[in-house]
Amino acid sequence: MAGVSSIRSHLFVIAVLFAVAASVLRATSAHADDLWLTPSPLPGRLEAHVIFPQGDRANPLAFHYLEHLTWLNAVGRGKPNAGRHSNAWTKRIALGYWLSGDTGELADILRRLSGVFAPIDLPRAFAEDERRILLREYDRRLIDNPGAQADLAMDAFLYAGNRDALSPLGTPAEIGSLSHDAARALHAASHRPENARLIIIGDVTRDEALRAMQKAGWPDVQRKHAPPPQPPFELAQPATTAFRYPDPHSAPRLIWRKVVTLPEPVPFDLLEAETALLRDILDTNLPGALAGPLRFDAEITRSFDIQIWPIDEDNIEISFAASPDSGVTLATLRMAFEDTFARIARNGIPEATHARVLKRFDDYWPDWEDADRTARWMARYTLRRVAALRQPLGADDIRRLPDRLSRVALDSLLHQLAGRGRTAVAFIGPEDRFE
Repeated sequence: MAGVSSIRSHLFVIAVLFAVAASVLRATSAHADDLWLTPSPLPGRLEAHVIFPQGDRANPLAFHYLEHLTWLNAVGRGKPNAGRHSNAWTKRIALGYWLSGDTGELADILRRLSGVFAPIDLPRAFAEDERRILLREYDRRLIDNPGAQADLAMDAFLYAGNRDALSPLGTPAEIGSLSHDAARALHAASHRPENARLIIIGDVTRDEALRAMQKAGWPDVQRKHAPPPQPPFELAQPATTAFRYPDPHSAPRLIWRKVVTLPEPVPFDLLEAETALLRDILDTNLPGALAGPLRFDAEITRSFDIQIWPIDEDNIEISFAASPDSGVTLATLRMAFEDTFARIARNGIPEATHARVLKRFDDYWPDWEDADRTARWMARYTLRRVAALRQPLGADDIRRLPDRLSRVALDSLLHQLAGRGRTAVAFIGPEDRFE
């Protein structure tokens, strides 16, 4: 049971992306209602994944517990056949289950995976034991890990009032209050056929998949419904807070995160590309970027990592994590970063810097001249979007996105990121490095 946890969220993603990256063009990604097909990574092998949204007002910890019980009820109590592998995962907005095997076993795999729809029928003592597993996971992830503690605290502040503020890990008290009966009721309300999205990674056609679903007794094969939407996100009032984690044994580091709301929504795929390009620009030693002023010129930081990503079409987040150089306090590092970032936003991105990084940004997109690489990229992209409860674009729409990446748009994002928003800062390490 060690695999049944939110850690499996990461294992699931790693396994799927690794698998898809090895695929060849034997089939094309296809979508019909709640069924998604993507090419197989290995000849003769396949994986089937079923994903459920949690809903706008759900508690991710309750779904984390439910994921444990549902997987055990459907798959975990019996040993899979030789060569089969199964797992489950919980994120803040969705949870999923998967089972793999040989291509010829598709109907049997789907029959077994369809057990996630069946009412939970586990001994109460068995279900109680799963709470102890969640407690061990909490200890493993958070005890003596100030970085993980900081992330949870910053999430709660930055995403206040939204689903993302809640952690699938919970607290020991919350884990202790989980109820077997409540989990059974939540399962009945959430694990319904009309809520499920099925992904098959395998060299099968749509007709073959539908026939296997019918043979397996998969419920409501022919139904049609709108895909479950992303939970809405509304940023709380602009504010700034700081968290301190004094630990004489931790290397000093600063984590700085900020969420801002855009003046107008931007299509998600375009916004994801724009924030990735802006991140690549800021990470360089070129004029108008961060590496020169913070690392090579003033020796403020030994190293840093910067990330920018969209939360939805209206909100984006920036994260800056850095280790101070010798003799530099975390307060000084914070001030230097904020001043440098504000100056970059005022001045805008130099045209030469934008052109140079944009040329390298070709690696973000598939190589459209290479059919195999295009298929792998599209499969990874499709899986990522479906698991995030989003509708993937078609290849033709994706091919038009690079022409829409303008320096004006990136300057606008910079301006927003330097303006009003919700900011959280964490100081980690020996206390004498804080001030």
